[in-house]
Amino acid sequence: MYFKRGSGAPRPRRGNRATPVLHMDYFEQVFVELRRHPEKIAIVRHNIAEFQAQPFLKKGLHTAIDRLLLVFEDNDDIELLYKQVMSDDVGQRVRRYPLIFKGIISPMVNAPDND
Repeated sequence: MYFKRGSGAPRPRRGNRATPVLHMDYFEQVFVELRRHPEKIAIVRHNIAEFQAQPFLKKGLHTAIDRLLLVFEDNDDIELLYKQVMSDDVGQRVRRYPLIFKGIISPMVNAPDND
C-alpha cells in the first residue's frame, strides 16, 4: 500500500496498462511480414544482438530480450514467437520495445517512376 506524501490517504496503485491499438496493429503487420518472409527473422536476431552489445541496458529491455531468446532457443518458429509477443503476460513487456522488430516492415514507396 502506498501513501501520498503528507497525508494518511492511500495512493491508488497503478494497474497494468493495455497496449494501444496502434501498437497492436504494428505488431500484427510485423508478423504478417514475417510469415510472408521467414528469412527476416534474422533481422530480429540482429536487433537483439545490437541491444545486447550495449553496455547499459534498461532492466525491462533486458528482461524482454531474455524472454525472446528463450523462444529462439529451440527454433525460428514464427507462430510461437507470435503467441509469446501477443500474450498478456510475456508479450506485455516485449511490446514496450517495438525497436526489437525494427526493419521488418519496409516503408512503402508510392512515388511514380518518371523514366
